Amino acid sequence: MIILFLIVFISMVGFGIILPIFPFYAERVGASPTAITWTMAAFTLGQAVATPIWGRISDAYGRRIVLIVTLLGAAISYVMLAYADSLSLVIASRVFGGLMAGNIATAFAYVTDITTEAERPAGLGKIGAAMGLGFVFGPATGGLLAGSDVETANFMLPALAAAVVSLVAMVGTFIVLPESLSPADRKPLFGKQAHDVPTISLAEANRSGLIRLFAAAMVFYTSMSLMESIFPLWANDLYGMGPRRIGSVFFVLGMISIVMQGGMIGPLTRRFGEKRIAISAGLFFSVGLGAMATATAEWQVWAALVPFGIGIGLFNPSVSSMVSKTASANERGAVMGKYQASSAMGRVAGPLICGPIYSGIALGAPFALGSILMLPVVLVLGGFRLASLPPETHASAQADGAKKAPDA
Repeated sequence: MIILFLIVFISMVGFGIILPIFPFYAERVGASPTAITWTMAAFTLGQAVATPIWGRISDAYGRRIVLIVTLLGAAISYVMLAYADSLSLVIASRVFGGLMAGNIATAFAYVTDITTEAERPAGLGKIGAAMGLGFVFGPATGGLLAGSDVETANFMLPALAAAVVSLVAMVGTFIVLPESLSPADRKPLFGKQAHDVPTISLAEANRSGLIRLFAAAMVFYTSMSLMESIFPLWANDLYGMGPRRIGSVFFVLGMISIVMQGGMIGPLTRRFGEKRIAISAGLFFSVGLGAMATATAEWQVWAALVPFGIGIGLFNPSVSSMVSKTASANERGAVMGKYQASSAMGRVAGPLICGPIYSGIALGAPFALGSILMLPVVLVLGGFRLASLPPETHASAQADGAKKAPDA
């Protein structure tokens, strides 16, 4: 688990380096706020298409090879971005980067391979903490490398730094990370045996509650991406924040997420259960976004980060654990891939609607919309019943949870 934690951390540092500067990067090549957010949607559109495919490939060939290939691809995409001198090249680099972003779903599947059902929420929380830690150091590093002034910011250096850290993560995966999925649990992509791969029909997914969880994830990440895609421009327009200060905001947000996912999620889940934690996450998240929408001073923005960060930190590990309990070992990569694809679709929808309402309605409108959207998510999660899962799924999941692969 320690090795996987470090690999996910390094990978997310690379992604986080770009986060506080990308809107300004696109703005420099002539993009409007709408074009900027749509360009950010291009990344997640590629991710939505590729994530289930990478999940299925990892079920067939193992998690390790998928992590290696996608990390190499991510490094290439950052080099493309560093040398992009037009909006079309920026979009191309982001689409390719999104196609390589399936490694997060694979990392979550890796955790489900090596943990029992009881250990799974804490294990998923640790990987979530690695992601949060990446968001602590990544944006802060990107802001420092770019500089404090938008007009004179160096955007090439952060992109190349992101490429380097992705390559480091790839080398670490190749050298020290053991495979988690045993050959006996793999299913080939082609041939007669490929038809034996467990699949989940629409009716079965509805009966098991997966549709509820997929829908909740999609709306949650729509709301989250409404904030992520426009925050740098919003903060600069209202409070004059440059890349360095914006990086500090994401640093604080990441620290809150680390505390929740790295230390609190395990004890909280044991005490209250995944469902109650997920519902609480939605409420905290809604309060944080609402506070941003109504902020009139910069200190209020910083205060709003607390409930917002708590919501982010609690939501993904709790809902991911709920999703994992519906799948056996040889379908877990595919199911987690579909869950991550639902999340990615939310990350596509958010930026697509964010730019137009930011420019056409009000600067705080994206945050207000995100806050409102979380209310049906809370209701959907409240209606989820784990006991409604098919009995054979429960038995399979418990049998698989009793087996642990070699520790990573």
